[in-house]
Amino acid sequence: MTKTTKIISALLITSSLLGAGAASASAFSDIEDSGNQAIVKSLQDKGIIQGITTDKFAPQKTITSAQAVQMVVKATGLKELPNFSGKSFSSVPDGAWYADAVNIAAQHGLPVSADTKWNEPMAREDFANLLATAVQKTGNYPVIMMYINIADESQMKEENRGAVQFLLLTKIAELDKGGKFHPQQKLTRMEAAKLTHAAMQFIKDHKQDNVGKVEQDGDDISTQIVKVNDKVNKVVITKDNLPNPGYGIAVTSIDFISDKQAIVYYKVVQPDPNKMYPQVISKSSAEVYVSSQYDIKVKGVSMRNL
Repeated sequence: MTKTTKIISALLITSSLLGAGAASASAFSDIEDSGNQAIVKSLQDKGIIQGITTDKFAPQKTITSAQAVQMVVKATGLKELPNFSGKSFSSVPDGAWYADAVNIAAQHGLPVSADTKWNEPMAREDFANLLATAVQKTGNYPVIMMYINIADESQMKEENRGAVQFLLLTKIAELDKGGKFHPQQKLTRMEAAKLTHAAMQFIKDHKQDNVGKVEQDGDDISTQIVKVNDKVNKVVITKDNLPNPGYGIAVTSIDFISDKQAIVYYKVVQPDPNKMYPQVISKSSAEVYVSSQYDIKVKGVSMRNL
């Protein structure tokens, strides 16, 4: 192979995720699994990834930090925030193909910094943190508060553990048969594509499920409508900035004021006076199921009105 050919090949691999070249949308000959082929084709059609040639995807090659940031920002639809200008880090060369994605990631508080090694392979745990943070920037998603045991969690950086738990709880990621996540293993292009595709599907499903009009009152209250089926929605009410974990929130009643509108009433539950709680700001959620024919208004009630 000539020196020129080597340089061209390296450039193709570096810019293969939304890089300069436009690869064909046909099937890649180096992906045998039909499910993986469909995932890559879907991401390619959306402009999230490209092959390194017209018929090669290089699924087992590792993904760099620059490629990962570009992929995640594009997949989650994060945009540049107003009142920001200039580049975020001096470590990003002027005119770099990934510069815009890095700027957007930094503006949204994704885990990137001037010390990020943009052209070096990314570890699975670091990609998990990047992806989970980006997903959570797209909406307030109710997640079951439980802990999933990870056999090799001790090998994981502390700042990445919450993100990995989030991806596992939302089914975006999964452990291997031995219950391991392999946090320090370098992420391949195929693994990144599968995680990104699952994250996009998660966002899409929850955005579609946020149906109906929701009105609410009260400070620090957020409401999400989750589609259960064509006839039933789940109303999830979350109260932020509670004084300590002893406080909670509960649905008290539903008032069907017409054939199209309903008011869901909630109350703040007081802590048990016989227990001690850490003085940390907390949040609590409550849920109730309502026919999908209703637009929902959420309203708080005081204890004396119960």
